[in-house]
Amino acid sequence: MRRQIARSIFSLGIMILLASPCFAQQFHYEAIDVPCSAAPPTSCPNGIARQTVASGINPAGDIVGAFADGVGRQHGFLLSGGSFTTIDVPGAVATSANGIGPGGDIVGNYVAPYTPGVSDVAPANSPVYCPAAGSAACIKGFLYSHGKFSTVLFPGHPGAVPQRITPDGDIYGCLHDFDTGLSMFGAAWTRLGNASLTANGGELTDGSMSMPMSMNNGATPDGHMIVGFWVDMNGHRHGFAVVDGTFHSYDAAPASQATAIWDVNPEHQCVGFYVDSSGHRHGFLQNPDGSGALQLDFQDAAGNVASATVAFGINPGGVIVGQYSMSGHVHGFVAVPTASN
Repeated sequence: MRRQIARSIFSLGIMILLASPCFAQQFHYEAIDVPCSAAPPTSCPNGIARQTVASGINPAGDIVGAFADGVGRQHGFLLSGGSFTTIDVPGAVATSANGIGPGGDIVGNYVAPYTPGVSDVAPANSPVYCPAAGSAACIKGFLYSHGKFSTVLFPGHPGAVPQRITPDGDIYGCLHDFDTGLSMFGAAWTRLGNASLTANGGELTDGSMSMPMSMNNGATPDGHMIVGFWVDMNGHRHGFAVVDGTFHSYDAAPASQATAIWDVNPEHQCVGFYVDSSGHRHGFLQNPDGSGALQLDFQDAAGNVASATVAFGINPGGVIVGQYSMSGHVHGFVAVPTASN
């Protein structure tokens, strides 16, 4: 049944251009700000992170993401049972936690330090390879499971960014070389081996890549539906869904300047963001009924609406996490569905 629903949504190009976003679904929004010490070494103003981004959520409601402390260093975090835990890959310059599985396994990326004579002479696909400070080749993937870190890399490529992990342990994200543009391709690390996604055809292969600047951001547990974004020859970013191996492009609104799908749950609800014709960024929820995307804009208790909202993750219960900007500050958020009208 789920496959039939997915095919009906994405067949015949229905989702290439949708009607204007609608607003039927209601959500209760809560801000997420990671607490961190106002004292050195973090020096966080007022005891909270300068920036917080909530990136992923599992069925139990555990949330992962990243925050920037008062001196600009980026850390990952886990929010579980109301308590925050900082996640730092040992020795890394920066860490970001992107996705969390039902069992608590966490995937994300880190930046390896540049050490002349050490990191720049290591093998190109080594976890410590970093040819120069600021190089995209220094960005590596990680899996954090049962208290231990392991590196996630795609054979033959120095960099990777894992985004999601399924209940079976399959990982979806991207590989890249020395940039996160033309050398970036959607990738999957599965029980069947590593595979890279060609954005023009959607087939999974082990090396025949033809469309750069694509990224896998999520997948249903069975892997038959994969979502993400790609960039066309004119530099326009679109979302995509690969359903049973067939690629379909997606724009959340007809006049959107950019669209990216960041996650999909087992019920085929997709979330992400789009940039409207005025340049404003909105989150969206795409339900599996083929209706228009639901626009998501964080609103606080006083009725103030965020200047920008991005939805990054959704769990099986439809709870959404992401980030919003208000008064010059970036916060994370969780949005719990309440009612429809």
